[in-house]
Amino acid sequence: MACRHRYHDLACDLRALRVDGMELSYSFGHFRLLPERRALLALDQPLKLGGRAFDVLTALVQCSDRVLSKHELMDIAWPRLVVEENNLNVQIVMLRKLLGFPAIATVPGRGYRFALPVTQLGGLPNADDGADIALPGAANAADAGPAGNRAELDAREPRTNLPPHLPPLYGRAEDLAAVASLLNQHPIVTVTGAGGIGKTRLGQAVAAQALAGSAGGVWWIELAPLNRGALVPATVAVALGLELSAGRDPTQAVLAHLRGQSAVLVLDNCEHVLDAVAGFAAALCASAAPDSAIRLLVTSQEVLKMTEEHIYRLGTLTLPDAGTNAGTGLLPAAVAASGAGALFLARARAVETRFEITAKNVDAVVEICRRLDGIPLAIELAVARLPLLGIEGVRAKLNERFNVLTGGARAVLRRHQTLRAALDWSHGLLSPAEQAVFRRLGVFAGGFTLEAAQHVAHDDTIDDWDVLEHLGALVDKSMVLAEGDPLPRYRMLETTRLFALERLGTAGETEATLQRHVQAMVLLIAAQERAIQDRFTPSESAQLALEVDNVRAALDWLEQGRDSAAHLDDLAIELGALAGHVLSAASGETEAFERTLTLRSRIGAATPPQTAVRFWAMLADLGAVPGHAVSYDAAVRAAALYAELNDDAKRYWCLSIQIAIGARLGMGALLEPAVSEARRIEPAHATVPRLYFRWACYRWLMSQGRCEEALASAQAQARIAHEAGMPMHGMSTTGDTVVDCELALGRVGAADAHSREALAWLESRPGTRYRLAHVVDTRVRVLIDQGKAEEAIEMARRALQLTRNEGFSFRLIEPLALNAARQGRLRDAAWLTGHVDASYAQRGEVRWPDVAARRAQLDALLAAGLAPQALGDLRAEGVSATVEEAFARAFGDA
Repeated sequence: MACRHRYHDLACDLRALRVDGMELSYSFGHFRLLPERRALLALDQPLKLGGRAFDVLTALVQCSDRVLSKHELMDIAWPRLVVEENNLNVQIVMLRKLLGFPAIATVPGRGYRFALPVTQLGGLPNADDGADIALPGAANAADAGPAGNRAELDAREPRTNLPPHLPPLYGRAEDLAAVASLLNQHPIVTVTGAGGIGKTRLGQAVAAQALAGSAGGVWWIELAPLNRGALVPATVAVALGLELSAGRDPTQAVLAHLRGQSAVLVLDNCEHVLDAVAGFAAALCASAAPDSAIRLLVTSQEVLKMTEEHIYRLGTLTLPDAGTNAGTGLLPAAVAASGAGALFLARARAVETRFEITAKNVDAVVEICRRLDGIPLAIELAVARLPLLGIEGVRAKLNERFNVLTGGARAVLRRHQTLRAALDWSHGLLSPAEQAVFRRLGVFAGGFTLEAAQHVAHDDTIDDWDVLEHLGALVDKSMVLAEGDPLPRYRMLETTRLFALERLGTAGETEATLQRHVQAMVLLIAAQERAIQDRFTPSESAQLALEVDNVRAALDWLEQGRDSAAHLDDLAIELGALAGHVLSAASGETEAFERTLTLRSRIGAATPPQTAVRFWAMLADLGAVPGHAVSYDAAVRAAALYAELNDDAKRYWCLSIQIAIGARLGMGALLEPAVSEARRIEPAHATVPRLYFRWACYRWLMSQGRCEEALASAQAQARIAHEAGMPMHGMSTTGDTVVDCELALGRVGAADAHSREALAWLESRPGTRYRLAHVVDTRVRVLIDQGKAEEAIEMARRALQLTRNEGFSFRLIEPLALNAARQGRLRDAAWLTGHVDASYAQRGEVRWPDVAARRAQLDALLAAGLAPQALGDLRAEGVSATVEEAFARAFGDA
């Protein structure tokens, strides 16, 4: 320790040393070090450097004639403190990034030595009377020696300044091959992508691979520490080991040095000095011979926009698709082999050596990686918290990700030490107007269209055209992703979006922007609704489904703020009148119905009639197939309002819904007036409403046991669909309603033939899931009536998957109970009848005559095989069961 203190005293004496009363400074490359002023200059421009790093650099430069041990350097940077060696390693890495990797040599087992030629100056930079003093062991330009010795020295110089050991690259094999191929073919290749996505590590891997085929070497130039674009050429020169004499243009020095060579230059982190990098690249291309083998690899959040540039957009790390194994989850081995999983595993083992991805933690690993968008930096920062929080703790804390994801490896740039710092860096490169558009776009969940972005992001100073321009800039800077062609859809990575929302809150714009977001959803869905006739096609439904996350977010906000934002009631009802289109297209009518129902209480006396009637019509429509009583009331309200508004076309539709639901509720002859009125006002050429009315009539007639009339209505429905060029609708009708009527009439053979034909036709065509659900559901009943018990169960499993979100799957349980009874599983069948009876009672539904007849067959089997007490007890047990438990029992799984 005494030795270390003596060296510290010596270092202090050196820092204070003056020659002839003038301050000492040191020159190496284009850098000047002024110890007394604690300043480091590059081309006379100050650079930012932490105090510890400055002390370490000063000691290395002043003692460049020898190796300094780690203990000596630590005693200088942390006097009278005991710190770990990795603190010194951090400073060395930072200095190498700033000065170039060759600047500081590691002498294994001994310490570090400053390797650049150093000239000691007897005065301030550019002072006329500053005498140059050569330091012992330092190389002066005058000491270069004869040409022969220079050539010998050149032969010994390294062909790269890449670190000898690069970190492993995970999940980037395809990216590595693609970028390497581009670099072989083109003079300038830019790897671009969001902050923290792994551009630097991919660039290192490409550079290391290129080293074998580049006679002129591969040179890594780190630009992140620069605060001025003018320093770019000189930084390249230093990385190449060039000495820059006073007054010499660094760009010309680099061009002269590279002329005739076959080198690869990697310019890392260029986004903040983009114009200077583009200027340097243009000069390099202009001076190169036609057959030049000089290649420039650029990593940047924004592209250079040069003619010679070829762009590679780096995506996030992937996970395997769900369903890798027989179940619904993911196999641990498959996750570990994926890009995101492999990185997670490697970093986890670095902090917990025995960590493995297992069946117990695989779901947590997958959720963490997915919620962090597969961003390598975010994953690394999350894994660094494993020793403190454990995997479930990290998973639970992801909603507080900017507080959790801090720290990480000390070798990374300071702006990458936390996720927030990385995003702050990117955000700081935006203009004020771009920042405004960026933070407002954060309210979108799951992506957005250009029109929606313009509505949300504009204000008095930023018009729609400005939003277009700024959105383009955000895409260029990798803050927003553009996906799809020819009309792109835009989105933010979720972590970026959360950062944008924080900025929105800081700007005090949250409430106003969220309100515009709701308005944007209303305008978007309404425009698509007006653009079509009657109903959405499968492709239009798929397009609507893309907005499901936005609609959910908008509805959540309206619900959360309802007590303090009564002025938004009309807007909430407007969205409620349209949201069902999106929700049913994305996840089925159950969620759509439940979400819409929550808004019902916001309709008041002041609600405009046009807004109210659209809402009631939507609530009615969403409950038509499952037969909700509340939807029947909504249909009656809507029909009455449309009568007041003299809109017979929409009134006709609502009367059809009223008839369809009323049939489920056992209203029978009470629906006669509605049927007669609908027939009177039927539009002559509106195909889909006419189809819907005949489907409603089929229901109404079946509910009264008028099966032949119901069959005629179903056949008319199928015929109209085929004549109108709607074969998908026609085939699903044949396989569903027609088959249902044939079964009720006891014609099982005809029902079997129709259901087989419809099933084969629909299965051979895309976009038929909704239609197929009804046909498969009806096919189960055919198989049960044919006595094919096991085949019926397998078909029922499929039906459950297709109808789970449609709100009517419970009706399949009673036929399955009959199937179980015929198999001899009487206790299961009895238990299931208790569940079904409770479901019918809860929904207020009445069994149709054909359904009641099947139930009578089932009751007879149960009465013959079970004692009354046992039967009653089993039914009581089934009453409180969930639908999932009931199906498991019906399938024989429980």
